Amino acid sequence: MGDNITLSITILLTGFAVVFSVLLILIGIIKIYGTVIYNIQNKKQTKKASRNADLPKAEREPEEPVAVIEAEPGTDDDALIAVISAAVYSMYSSSDVRIKSIRKAGTRGSAWRSAGLADNVRPF
Repeated sequence: MGDNITLSITILLTGFAVVFSVLLILIGIIKIYGTVIYNIQNKKQTKKASRNADLPKAEREPEEPVAVIEAEPGTDDDALIAVISAAVYSMYSSSDVRIKSIRKAGTRGSAWRSAGLADNVRPF
């Protein structure tokens, strides 16, 4: 009876040790991957900033993405334009945002995708 309890505790502790060591290894791998991706993205931004520093202000690339929204040709709804402008401004929260035009976005994907989205976002 004493041997069974000792064997059970040994197996339990070995299992815990294996599980936690694998979890620590996975955490290390994920952190290394995150730092590599961060460094790659940071290098791209640094290259863009150095490229912009050489150019005159009028020819520089915009620091933040510019939202381009175009309106339908027959629609001139000022309230709709104001709402879209406020939404874009609150999303980017910067005074550098300029809305050049507003247009209706085309449908992307199939009818099955649209039906699935409509089904999943429908309120209770």
